[in-house]
Amino acid sequence: MIIYRYLSRQLLTATLAVSFVLTLILVGGRLLKYMEDAAQGRLSGDVLLALVGYRLPGFLGLILPLGLLLGILLAYGRLYLESEMTVLAACGIGPGQIIKKTMIPVLGMTAAVALMSLYLAPWGATHTERINHEQKNQSAFETLTPGYFLTSNGASRVTYARNLSSDRRQMEQLFIAEDQQNKWVIVTAQLGIKMLDSLTDTQYLQLENGRRYEGLPGHADFRVTDFKQYRIQLDPPVALQSVSKLKAESTRVLWHKNDILTQAELQWRLSMPLLVPIVALMAIPLSRVNARQGRYLKILPSILLYLSYLILLSNGKSAIEKQKISAAMGLWWIHGLFFFIAITLNIAPLWKIKYRQLKQKWRPPFLQGVAS
Repeated sequence: MIIYRYLSRQLLTATLAVSFVLTLILVGGRLLKYMEDAAQGRLSGDVLLALVGYRLPGFLGLILPLGLLLGILLAYGRLYLESEMTVLAACGIGPGQIIKKTMIPVLGMTAAVALMSLYLAPWGATHTERINHEQKNQSAFETLTPGYFLTSNGASRVTYARNLSSDRRQMEQLFIAEDQQNKWVIVTAQLGIKMLDSLTDTQYLQLENGRRYEGLPGHADFRVTDFKQYRIQLDPPVALQSVSKLKAESTRVLWHKNDILTQAELQWRLSMPLLVPIVALMAIPLSRVNARQGRYLKILPSILLYLSYLILLSNGKSAIEKQKISAAMGLWWIHGLFFFIAITLNIAPLWKIKYRQLKQKWRPPFLQGVAS
């Protein structure tokens, strides 16, 4: 138990540290994209953190297997370099025992990835799709940020407001410029109030104490109109539709469907937890290094091996969707291929020892004991 706790502590510490760094990188990149969308008026600033939070389970389902791979390489690589693995081998803890003791925390990691892939990721995708749908049906004034110019409608409209009330219904020092059939309409107003006509159920923006310019840039025939009140009708919101994307469907619903697209999505979700123990089996032999090699020598080849695994799974999913391979074959042959690679990596040192023993056994008696 002491050795098991020691190996588990080393493994989990390295895995969680690597996974945390990878999560920060991935979430940071996604957050920057959302901030860019918010700056361009496609998203409201108050939903950015919610979107990142709902996407997090899907990110973790891909990050944790890679974090486990790198965690095993770093943790066990250090043990090999500091000869701790040699000491364990001298105490009777061989490669088989190392694999058994490693697979106990790996099974816990497998359960966590299964929870992310089968339940939390679809749940997050459902909420993400709903937020995206709601944002698409917001008017430009609902995503407006005080003090910043906002482009919308394919850059054909530019909106600016110096101040905005907390309920986002009243704006001060408003500027609106819109391209309407090769002519520009520019409206400035001291005050803008978002209102709803209860009789027609129509939303409009009522501008007060302003000026309207209409004309073609470069020409002197602009029409200038001063007004005390001026109304702009806003686009009506589209009713929220039910989410139909497969990624947002619950695993229980997918399990009872038999069409090709559903089977491809279901096999992809099941592949994520199955990926974890196979990756761990590949990482254990790859972590064997010596002082001349260094603990980082095999990190790049291991990452490339993991990426090859993921790329094959992704291409296999696409092949199922396009009916290039049958759903019965599905993604299972890819797992079988990499499981064979993992087993080969683990037993290759034993084959090497057996080969040396047989080679020594069949050498002539006068050469036995002489180094080859």
